[in-house]
Amino acid sequence: MMKTVLCEPDIVNFTKSFKSIGYNHYTAILDLIDNSVSAGATKIWIDYISDKKGCFQTIVADNGVGMKKSDIIAAMRIASADPTSIRSGKDLGKFGLGLKLASFSQTDKFMVVSKYKEGNINAFIWDLNFVRKNEKWLLQEIENINFIRPKNQGTEVILFDVFAGIDINEEQVFSKLRTHIAVAYSLKKGIRFYINDKEIDLIDPFFLNNLASNHSSIEKVFIENICIKIQSHQIPHSNKLKPKEKRIYSELNEIGMGPGLYFYRKERLIAWSGWEGLGKNLRINDLYRMSIFCEADSDWLFNIEVKKSQISITDSRLRNILKSSIINFTDIARKPYQKRAQLSLKDMSDIWILEKNNNSDKVLFTLNRKSESVKQLEQKKVKVPEFLKMIEDTIPYESLLYYLNLNKVDNSTLDLKKLETAKLMLELKLITEIEYNKIVTKYEY
Repeated sequence: MMKTVLCEPDIVNFTKSFKSIGYNHYTAILDLIDNSVSAGATKIWIDYISDKKGCFQTIVADNGVGMKKSDIIAAMRIASADPTSIRSGKDLGKFGLGLKLASFSQTDKFMVVSKYKEGNINAFIWDLNFVRKNEKWLLQEIENINFIRPKNQGTEVILFDVFAGIDINEEQVFSKLRTHIAVAYSLKKGIRFYINDKEIDLIDPFFLNNLASNHSSIEKVFIENICIKIQSHQIPHSNKLKPKEKRIYSELNEIGMGPGLYFYRKERLIAWSGWEGLGKNLRINDLYRMSIFCEADSDWLFNIEVKKSQISITDSRLRNILKSSIINFTDIARKPYQKRAQLSLKDMSDIWILEKNNNSDKVLFTLNRKSESVKQLEQKKVKVPEFLKMIEDTIPYESLLYYLNLNKVDNSTLDLKKLETAKLMLELKLITEIEYNKIVTKYEY
């Protein structure tokens, strides 16, 4: 018979670890908002009330269905739901941890106030200092309390002493949270969001209404009868964006929204940017995004973690499907850069030409000896300083960047040309023998 030993976690140390679980302020608030969405709310308020200590009381309130007393107690129980079960309908939850861990990541003390239909207002507080003192998970009930936001029914989650000991830029925090909410719930229709009474305008991260954007049709793929929808997007180049769109683009960059995968779970954007090793992070791909839409039944394919803000795609079948779609759309996403690369060689002169290696797809940029500018230099109709200025002013930067990012510059031929130039400079006594030998060591194979 195997012996057993009771080995309970140390409550004091265990509760101190909550703030290190990986939430930041924005993902924590989004997790709390998810509960309001699941409750069928049509209005969701986020309010920040500062106190004399330099901290904030942060409130996430909604006009959803609300909870009975027994429901609040169940919701505040750690790990209150089976993470392997599939939630139905609007429920965005997964682990039964979101309310607690999101709140505890920001504070040691939070309160839930809720009213269901014609029932009474009920309120309970988790205070980790009280829990540590008693070394028991004792939930405190608060009596005779009123709502701050909802009028008839709904729920408020109140976080106390948020940002304690941290010097924050309030406007920057509110601005970034506004962008997170605006883009995360852009597909959730019929819900209005507010931060400190200011309504949030939802943001489409793919600029679907801009005529310069390009989008593939939605593709359905199946893995073991699980349907996943994917769509590729080429967002407009910055010079095709309207002033308001440029501001939105800047705001998206502020929260790290760049090229890569945009993963939607139950129409809620939970993870973005990065290709999971499926695409190349090249500058010419920075207009490309791929949206992935799925329901809760596909969580296992994406290794959804507690915060629901990161994914990891390990299934080889799904990886192959996504990689194929990325490759098919990449050429389309590169076209704006290809066009700009071609135009940058023709903008003002024919001084520069693009030479292609017949034995490969590699290229080199050289001066066009047949150009009218070179001819006039040879005929001394153009002075050397004037010619040098023309060279400087017409360097085809866009074209250079395009081919460098594609790794198509013929570096081996370029190295040989450097060696030839070094030899010429040595003969002209423009460099010393020692300097020449250093160049040979660096570029000779």
